[in-house]
Amino acid sequence: MHFSAFLLAGTAAAAMVQPGRRTLAAAPPPPSDIKILNVTAIGSGCPAGHAYVNVDATRTVFDIAFDEYIVSAGPGTSVSDSRKNCRISINLQFPSGYQFSVIETRFTGYASLSDGQTGTCRAGYTFAGDNRQEVVFQKNLVAPYEDNYNMIAGVGVESFSRCGGTTAILNVNSEIRITPISTPYRGTMTVRNPYTATIQWRRCDPVEFSEV
Repeated sequence: MHFSAFLLAGTAAAAMVQPGRRTLAAAPPPPSDIKILNVTAIGSGCPAGHAYVNVDATRTVFDIAFDEYIVSAGPGTSVSDSRKNCRISINLQFPSGYQFSVIETRFTGYASLSDGQTGTCRAGYTFAGDNRQEVVFQKNLVAPYEDNYNMIAGVGVESFSRCGGTTAILNVNSEIRITPISTPYRGTMTVRNPYTATIQWRRCDPVEFSEV
């Protein structure tokens, strides 16, 4: 199986309003000033040697391909077969005075579920060193199910990076699983391409920025 991810670090989007805050223009920094320092993938769904990261020459687009992001349940399977995860960490460098957020991600895959089984795709978003609550999206597939699936996550303004720095690490924690594992018939679920993520930028609130 194969799973790819693409990040367009220079994408601009309309600013979203938070209650009680001034809304600033969402113009992105110049693309030449945005750099992806590195991208890592760790987890049972993307073990060493089975996650393939490529960053283009501009350092603003990356893709990741996986070939073991698949789970199964039913006869002959174990607990570890029924759940896989992958944590993608994106280390981004950008000019001072900006902050960014993922505005949308899209997971796609295929599931073949037997009676009594439920397949779950889950994605959580956090910034390294940030104590804010993880922003989580989840999609449940109830058997009988044999088809492709999509999970579109509009992550939104809750996940903006903090002001006052020039680097931030965004962690995307994804997981697929099938429950229960002890059913008479076999079930499978995969994540496959494309997984896409789009970033939006905005200038920091001058008051908030001065207090950091």
